[in-house]
Amino acid sequence: MGNSMVTIAQALAHATAGAALSDDALASLRFETELLLMNAAGCTRASLLTWPGRELEPAVLATFEQTLKRRLEGEPLAYILGVREFWDFELVVSPAVLIPRHETELLVETALEIAAGREGVQHLLDLGTGSGAIAIALARAAERYRVIGVELSPETLLVAQENGSRLAGENLDFVQGSWLSNEVCADIAGRWHAQSADLVDIIVSNPPYIAPGDPHLTEGDLVHEPALALSCEEFGLAAIHTIVRQSTQMLKQGGWILFEHGFDQ
Repeated sequence: MGNSMVTIAQALAHATAGAALSDDALASLRFETELLLMNAAGCTRASLLTWPGRELEPAVLATFEQTLKRRLEGEPLAYILGVREFWDFELVVSPAVLIPRHETELLVETALEIAAGREGVQHLLDLGTGSGAIAIALARAAERYRVIGVELSPETLLVAQENGSRLAGENLDFVQGSWLSNEVCADIAGRWHAQSADLVDIIVSNPPYIAPGDPHLTEGDLVHEPALALSCEEFGLAAIHTIVRQSTQMLKQGGWILFEHGFDQ
């Protein structure tokens, strides 16, 4: 934008100038540019709107322009900002994790409705926990809910653990492993000091459920998200089939399994 000092208003206007978009798309772009400038400047949206004539430091402007370029090239906003809102909290996210979606909050709502109707301590599992979004939301709801998030990827698990330590209490734990493999089940039983295998009240999972080759995998944010968290074999049902089969090792009689899945599955 040249060598002269640039104001907040000028930076925002330049970012959207000439964009041939619908009104809704343009409004979305403007909002995202505000978020990117807030991130670069370390300020609130109120500050942007209150002092549009404030000049930006060159380093702030450079950071803003770099992150805007990344966004215009298709990189997900959540990865650029490093955070994503979910339920009633904000999660740290990275390219190692699936970006939490608001529609996944329906899984949380359903699990909490079921758990609220059951007495005593409730044991809940979040399989394929990713960022820890579901597990954290469940654990924050009540101390009597003992929650474990299971995650295969060590890199992804580090993100979940970081979020969990910041957002939840001692009723939340994490285990590394594949779904409900024998090793995972043994680890869970040990952490819960279980005397029997059938101790889980509710299993919740947002597993990979997109079929390989689905054109949606080449669109939008999905291009940048971890493939193992998105897609699996058997027309996208392999993970669900595995979880259902393995759940007999731990699920109580009368327990629940809740999945997020595709609309046509």
